Amino acid sequence: MNRLPLRIRLTAIFAAVMAAVLAGTGYITISRFEEARNEYGPTVDPSRLTAQHEALDDLRRELLTSLPVVFVLATVGAYFLATAALRPVERMRAQAATVTEDTPGRRLEVPPSRDEIARLATTLNDMLGRLQAALEHERQFVADASHELRTPLSLLHTELELALRQPREADELRAALVSAHEETVRLVRLAEDLLLLARTDRPTAPPTAGPALVAPVLRRVAARLGDSAPGRRITVECPEDVTVALPEDRLDRAVTNLVHNALRHGRGSVEITVHDADGRAEIHVRDHGPGIPPGFLPHAFDRFTRADPARSGHGTGLGLAITAALTRAAGGHYGATNHENGGADIWIRLPLAARSPR
Repeated sequence: MNRLPLRIRLTAIFAAVMAAVLAGTGYITISRFEEARNEYGPTVDPSRLTAQHEALDDLRRELLTSLPVVFVLATVGAYFLATAALRPVERMRAQAATVTEDTPGRRLEVPPSRDEIARLATTLNDMLGRLQAALEHERQFVADASHELRTPLSLLHTELELALRQPREADELRAALVSAHEETVRLVRLAEDLLLLARTDRPTAPPTAGPALVAPVLRRVAARLGDSAPGRRITVECPEDVTVALPEDRLDRAVTNLVHNALRHGRGSVEITVHDADGRAEIHVRDHGPGIPPGFLPHAFDRFTRADPARSGHGTGLGLAITAALTRAAGGHYGATNHENGGADIWIRLPLAARSPR
């Protein structure tokens, strides 16, 4: 039954209901006729008795003749009505079959009627729009990743090719190997970043768990990056009992990217502060540089994005994107703004954990 076309199934259901209705109508009609005859009491007149039997037989013949005709006509009408009602659905199915990855911009025709079919077409068009945006996002991601991988691979190939072209001195070979090692490290780091983004972007990935004390992680990040940036002061202001529902390694990675971004693109000291925001821990990283261009603020956390030369430099543009992905996976939020006293202020807001791990 389920393998039959929908119009056939609808017609069969209608036919079954119609058969039951007509059978019930015939039975009720004959029963009422019998009741009406019995109300006048039994008759002994043979002529009247014969007339009553003939009338009952005529009624039965008329019902047996007319009810099947009505049944057939109603069933045929129901079939054509179901076919006409499902024609827009079949048209949308045919149009949806033409939508491919090469033609993601095609949309379904919305019927002029303001019924469920029109709303279904509108909903499917909205879904196709979201799928197109996701497809374009992934294509752009692959294109950007390929572009970022091409530069270190080209440099690595050139260094090795020059080193092997003719006999070299030991110092020259060492310099070539050092340069090749730097590009290899860059490739490894970029591959790790891309894998991390792929894991955090999966909708089926399990939610990250914690908890992690925030203050020790922030102090560890400040000490590590402060040693690599002499002359730049990194301060931490965080209550000792703040615990977030995020593993320590991911919290370390998220905050490291924020501080590294402030050190690279900002000036002066870097301030890390933590305060409560509606029952969540909000971590701010502020520098004292020129700030982020207003037009770039909405795209600060996009992948492979860099601002104008005032805040550009070496790198893949994945640092803030990774921080955003880690924050989303933990059920948090993030944002970037320019501080009223100068400098960029980038923050992440993480849910608090129920208890401390220590």
